[in-house]
Amino acid sequence: MAASAREVDMAARSAKASRDEVRDELLAAGLSVSAVAAGMADRFGLRPRLAWRYALDWPQWRLAQEFRVANPGLAVTESRISEWENWPYGGTKPTPEALAGLAVAFGHGCAPADLVDALDLAHLSRAEQALFVRPVVSATSPALVGNAKNGLDFHPDWALSLGEAMTMWQQDMNRRDFLLGAGFSASAYTVPAFRWLTAPPAADPVGTGSRLVGTPDIELIHQMLRAFREVDNRFGGGQVRDAVVRFLSTDVAALLQGRYDRAVGSCLLSAAAQVTQLAAWTSYDVGRHATAQRYLTQALRMAAAADDRPLGAEILAAMSHQAAYLRHGMEAVDLARAAERAATDSGIGALAAEAAVLEAQGHAVLGDQAASAVALDRAERAFDKAANTATPQWLGYFDQSYLAAKFGQCFTALGRGDLALPFAQRSLDMDSAYARGRQFNLALLARAHHQTGEVEQAAEVAVDAAKAAVELKSERSRDYLRDLASRLAPHVGLTKVQEFMSLLSPAQAP
Repeated sequence: MAASAREVDMAARSAKASRDEVRDELLAAGLSVSAVAAGMADRFGLRPRLAWRYALDWPQWRLAQEFRVANPGLAVTESRISEWENWPYGGTKPTPEALAGLAVAFGHGCAPADLVDALDLAHLSRAEQALFVRPVVSATSPALVGNAKNGLDFHPDWALSLGEAMTMWQQDMNRRDFLLGAGFSASAYTVPAFRWLTAPPAADPVGTGSRLVGTPDIELIHQMLRAFREVDNRFGGGQVRDAVVRFLSTDVAALLQGRYDRAVGSCLLSAAAQVTQLAAWTSYDVGRHATAQRYLTQALRMAAAADDRPLGAEILAAMSHQAAYLRHGMEAVDLARAAERAATDSGIGALAAEAAVLEAQGHAVLGDQAASAVALDRAERAFDKAANTATPQWLGYFDQSYLAAKFGQCFTALGRGDLALPFAQRSLDMDSAYARGRQFNLALLARAHHQTGEVEQAAEVAVDAAKAAVELKSERSRDYLRDLASRLAPHVGLTKVQEFMSLLSPAQAP
């Protein structure tokens, strides 16, 4: 006999009362929201997406609302939330971006991997699984091969350098405190850059392992790269770094130890270098500069083994970028010049423009306005010519808005907010997919306004920058907010400054 509507309603109320009671008990015990979600999933057999919503005591309409607030521009309805929660029994499969958006909406340290379970993984492709699976590893697991030393070696033998890189990946994946006590040394980039420019051609990258590696394996790496980069650009390095390292340590390492000829080996090493560079970039973004430095060094070595000169130039440019951010102006200039030399040899105009503008930034860090102006002029001319040359897919971010932001950063570093202002404004005419970059550019615009004495305007834009940072897991984002807070602190009597300060976490407040 079918249950009446009243009986169904009473059962639903009873189930909710039971969930509320358990949730309140767990919260009263001082458990985190993550632990409460895990406890409720275990107690009631809930799927993780539902468990997190119940742990926060949110109805579906509230989650849809929080999702829209946390992810501006993504229109999600209560119905879509229901479809994501019901999948794979029905409903709609949540994309990696959707899961990342849910994690941001839930907050409380939630990560996309927290929102999938074994049933979800069984219905995902291998590429998608690598984004979310949490392998069980031991903190004392032995290294795969080679001797990691400190990760700063640019070994003449490409095969030995792979052993060093793979050891580093494994140690990073197994230890949360990997290299946290190590320091960044700008001068440590000197030898890798010199060897990149002067080393003779490497031996053919041929693998002699048992597993046959082919084009589909390399395409998988590129698919994963696209997914990782999308999450990184939208949500920050902290949202995806662990997944990138895990992918390197498991999937990419296994392929590198396989069997392949020179043609496949070159493509494989180039792809592996790009993933390693992304691991460096996400490490840099979360403030782990020593780790980032080692990943960039190993990425450069792989690019050399692949004989991928344009990619090597891009990695040298990334080294310069990091050095300038950490106020090592001279090293930033040297690395940018090395990148420009390699870019010019490759005939890629956009890459040469990027290297030139990074040299300008290094000069700006040193306070050399004349040298910075010369490099900026060279960057602009190279960019104007870039339309006539092919641009690699991995350089797709370098456009007019990015160049404008770099010009603005140079001028603010020189204290010339008047010159920076139009470039900072132009930099905001950008692709919405680059949410982190937009937050950076808002902070740049606020800084330029402040340098011109326009405190009210600076505070108004700073409010936008603080709001844009809410969904980001990026130490650079927080660093820019701290800088704005220190600049605006003397004007705390202004309403907009007070609003900005109210949006900051205690760690960001002056």
